[in-house]
Amino acid sequence: MKVRHSGFSLIEVLIVLAILGGMLCIALPSVVHTFRYMQGEQFIDMLGADIYLAANEALSHRGQVRIVFYPQNDFYTVQRMWELKKKKVMIPAGFSVTNNFRNGTLIFNELGHVTQAGTISIVYPDSTRKKMTVYMASGRFSVSTE
Repeated sequence: MKVRHSGFSLIEVLIVLAILGGMLCIALPSVVHTFRYMQGEQFIDMLGADIYLAANEALSHRGQVRIVFYPQNDFYTVQRMWELKKKKVMIPAGFSVTNNFRNGTLIFNELGHVTQAGTISIVYPDSTRKKMTVYMASGRFSVSTE
């Protein structure tokens, strides 16, 4: 009677693992780059939503709302002047955010308009640059790649 051995030998398993490891080493940098890009896009979307929210809350509550940037500490806050509580949003690690607002503060008045136009520059870890321009009076903004 013949005995059949089924399964894979150790050499076959090691070869398959080496091939999969090589493919992973090739694909991993692309996955990391895509993840960082998506992280930056999500941050820009959140900042945009906070700008719209600040304008709408200032108008609906007839009060001042401030977005204050703390780039040295990697976060910004949204503060309604009629509340003590602040919303704190972290800037993703490796990203750099700068702006040209007076004292790093974007202020929305009681009509929901900004008191000063300006730009917010976001630099990704791979040196991609995005610029968010906030327009005077309306508080609307646009995002462009530099």
